[in-house]
Amino acid sequence: MRERLSSSRDPTITIDSAVEKEGETRREVEELRRKLAIEKKRMNRVKLCNSMELLLLVVLVLLLSTFVLVFFLPSP
Repeated sequence: MRERLSSSRDPTITIDSAVEKEGETRREVEELRRKLAIEKKRMNRVKLCNSMELLLLVVLVLLLSTFVLVFFLPSP
């Protein structure tokens, strides 16, 4: 009789642990999705900053080259 009770309890324990594992897995997946979204936002911000830095460098080179051409080359 005790064997029947213990054997009948084991499947419920495994079902409960399986459900618990599934819940933990879902939480882990959701947490990883959140981290991925945050990382994507951060990478997009880095790309934007890099683009702006490149644009500012191009503008600076153009301004300096204009300055050099205007002030240091003799006019005809």
